[in-house]
Amino acid sequence: LIETCKREKLKLPNPPTIAKLLDKLCGHFIEDEIIDPTFIIEQPQIMSPLAKFHRSKKNVTERFELFVSGFEIANAYTELNNPFVQRETFKQQNSQKEEGDGEIPPTDEDFCKALELGMPP
Repeated sequence: LIETCKREKLKLPNPPTIAKLLDKLCGHFIEDEIIDPTFIIEQPQIMSPLAKFHRSKKNVTERFELFVSGFEIANAYTELNNPFVQRETFKQQNSQKEEGDGEIPPTDEDFCKALELGMPP
């Protein structure tokens, strides 16, 4: 991913985590080129920590974004309601934070607890 960014003369995100690199490349190759209304579907799990994993496809989520003329108009997803899986996605995010990603929020244990008490997995 880093090599592709360099080849395309894109500024590397800081830190160059997989999620940030994928987002940078998606913006460059896909989002910026969209003119007609277009749905981008099934984003990678690493980019969608609150979205439910796809029911039949590995490593992607049940999520879509609507773009028109290079602008994101909508962003929606099936909400992850399994507290155990949610904690794991938060752990994965924390590893990105340890790599220097200051945009990663702290783990929301209250949210995970609410999922445990109020929503079936």
